[in-house]
Amino acid sequence: MSQELIEFLRYVENSTDEVAAEAESKRVKRIHERVCKVRTSEEAGVKYMQAWEEKYYEREEGILEGERKKLKELIRKKLAKEKTVDEIADMLEESVEAIEELMKDL
Repeated sequence: MSQELIEFLRYVENSTDEVAAEAESKRVKRIHERVCKVRTSEEAGVKYMQAWEEKYYEREEGILEGERKKLKELIRKKLAKEKTVDEIADMLEESVEAIEELMKDL
């Protein structure tokens, strides 16, 4: 491995002023300068938090969508076995209203 890569990995592991000062690599020093600017920038912090929130909510939405999809699949299977809405709700531990709502999309 090159000395520059070793210094970079050391910096990634411990991104401090001391580690950056010890590095001979100009790239590592430039990266450290940018990291310091981002750390002290309120605007960058706000953008980071907004991006994090967006990803969090997208993930939560995806999880809920996946759960709905799985429930619909289970409902289809139960309907194919000629189960009633009440039986399906009981088996899936959901309310009758929730099952009826999901059945509208089948």
